Amino acid sequence: MFKTMFAGAAVIALLTGAAAMNNTADTQILGGWTATEETEIAPEVQEIFDEATDKLIGVDYEAVELIETQIVNGTNYRFKAESRVVRPGAEKKTVTVTIHKALDGTVTILDIAE
Repeated sequence: MFKTMFAGAAVIALLTGAAAMNNTADTQILGGWTATEETEIAPEVQEIFDEATDKLIGVDYEAVELIETQIVNGTNYRFKAESRVVRPGAEKKTVTVTIHKALDGTVTILDIAE
C-alpha cells in the first residue's frame, strides 16, 4: 500500500511540474520565454533596445517587434529588427536581437542572428 501511495504521489508531482512548465499568454514562468501580444514596442522597452544597439559601430539597427521576454536574473528581450551596414547602397536585413537587462540596469546584447 505504501508503494502505491508513493507512486501516486510521484505521478501527481510529475503532472503538476509539467503543467507549471507550460507558458501561456497570461502567465510567465521564471526562465521560460513568453511570447508578447503587443503590436507596438513600449517606450521603456524601446529605450533598452536603443541603449544596447547605440553602442555598435558600422551597423544601424531598428526594432520592428518585441517577440518574447524571459525572466532570469533580470530580463531577456528578443526583438525582430532591421539591420543595415553603414555604407552606400547597403540593403536591410531582418535579424533577431537578444538583449539582457540586469537587475542593476546594465544592458547587454546577448546575440544577433539572421
